[in-house]
Amino acid sequence: MPRFVVLAEGLFGPLTSKTANAGIRYTPEQVVAVIDSTQAGRTAGEVLGFGGAIPVVDTLDAAMAQRPDALLIGIAPAGGRIPDSWRAVVLAAIERGLAVWSGLHSFLSDDPRLAAAAASRGVEIRDLRKPPADLGVGGGRVREVDATVVLTVGSDCNIGKMTTQLQLRDALRGGRHRVAFAGTGQTGILVEGWGIAVDA
Repeated sequence: MPRFVVLAEGLFGPLTSKTANAGIRYTPEQVVAVIDSTQAGRTAGEVLGFGGAIPVVDTLDAAMAQRPDALLIGIAPAGGRIPDSWRAVVLAAIERGLAVWSGLHSFLSDDPRLAAAAASRGVEIRDLRKPPADLGVGGGRVREVDATVVLTVGSDCNIGKMTTQLQLRDALRGGRHRVAFAGTGQTGILVEGWGIAVDA
């Protein structure tokens, strides 16, 4: 997995940067910095209450001192698009040779300018919600799986379903249980490294 600098400009906080927060909570060794000029000079731990000394910086230039490999879009906004003001940062990251990981509904790899820049620099734009090209139709094989399945449901997209599952997974891994978490959204896929976004 790459070393991420997380873009959360103006939105880094406990309730406003869902993707950033999950990356920091569950894969902190992969997050080297967060970009948010409104919180610059603080740490992730100071802003979120977890995340330790991961620095919050004001610019991509400042984040590059941490030697990232990739830029992670740290929010999941209504409408599924990055703010227009972030496009220049994403393009600058690509031009510096960083891969871009995004969980947005609007696929950055479909943006002609960003895709051309990424191709020119030989870097990947990874849209976490994009379904695999070879995704087939379900055949009911889940009925053949001999495992207990725990489903979490909630009344909102940011209510804690995935966090509950990951906390349960981590607690059960400490015992004698074999446990897996199936990511069904962009953040779960980021944390677990695999899955399919059911709302892609």
